[in-house]
Amino acid sequence: MTEFAALNVLVLNASLKHGDEPSSTQEVADLVVEKMRSHAQIIVESVRLSDMNLPVGLGYKESEDDEWPAIVEQIKSADIILFATPIWWGGRSSLMQRIIERMDAFDEGTIPGISGREGLLNKVAGIVITGSEDGAQAVMAGMMEVLSFLNFTLPPQCCTYWVGEVGMDPKTDSERRRNNPAVEHMATNTAKNLVHAAQTLKTNPFIA
Repeated sequence: MTEFAALNVLVLNASLKHGDEPSSTQEVADLVVEKMRSHAQIIVESVRLSDMNLPVGLGYKESEDDEWPAIVEQIKSADIILFATPIWWGGRSSLMQRIIERMDAFDEGTIPGISGREGLLNKVAGIVITGSEDGAQAVMAGMMEVLSFLNFTLPPQCCTYWVGEVGMDPKTDSERRRNNPAVEHMATNTAKNLVHAAQTLKTNPFIA
C-alpha cells in the first residue's frame, strides 16, 4: 500500500462576513475538511477573504499593500483548494468573483516563477456553496468552467452545497442544514474524491 505524505488543503472562504463572525459557508467547508481527515493526513489553511486587501485588477500585484501575492503562495503550496462561496442574488459572492478575476494572472503568465496555467496543473479543486434559496447548480456550473479552464482537476462529486427552502427564515438555515442527511452525504463523497484525486496526481501527475 502506498504511503502518502500529508496533503496541503487551502480553504478560500468568500463569505461577506468578517473575522470570527459565524459563517455558514465556513461551517460547510469545515465539514468537508473534517471528512478528509478520515482518508488522509492533511494540513489545512483557511482564508477569510473578506479580511484580506484584494484590490480590483487582473495583475499579480495591484498595489503595495495588495495581499493577493500571499494567497498565490498558498495556492502554489496547496494540493487541494476548496473554493467556498455563498450565493448572493443568484450568483457567487463578489469576493469569489474577485478571486476568479485575480486568477487571470495565472492565465496571463504574469506570476513570477510560474509558467502560466501550468502552475495550477495537478492541483485538485473542490467547491462549497451555501445560500438561502435556489441557485447552487448554476453557481457550481460557472465556477467549474473557470477552474477546469485554469487547469485544476475536478473529480466526480467535487461540490457540497446547501440552499434553504424558499420563504424560510434564513436564521434557521444552519439548524436545518445540520439535520439534512444529504449535506452529510455530499461532504463525505466530496472529501473522499478530493483526497483520492490529489493522491493519484502525486503518483501519476499530468504532464504540461
